[in-house]
Amino acid sequence: MTEIYDDISEETKEIARLAWKIAMAQNNPASAADFLSNITEYYRNSLTEEEIEFLRFYFKMQMEMMKE
Repeated sequence: MTEIYDDISEETKEIARLAWKIAMAQNNPASAADFLSNITEYYRNSLTEEEIEFLRFYFKMQMEMMKE
């Protein structure tokens, strides 16, 4: 499978994985969504636009996988 975001650093991928784990530990879905939104905003000034797009993509992909 071809990776869509092949220029994303391992550090950014780890941020996404850890943020997702923390979000899933929240008490309810609204708190989890708020946390993920806050993470994305927090990193907006230190990550590239492509990395921010990756975070959004990763979180949406994880949400889709939960539906199954």
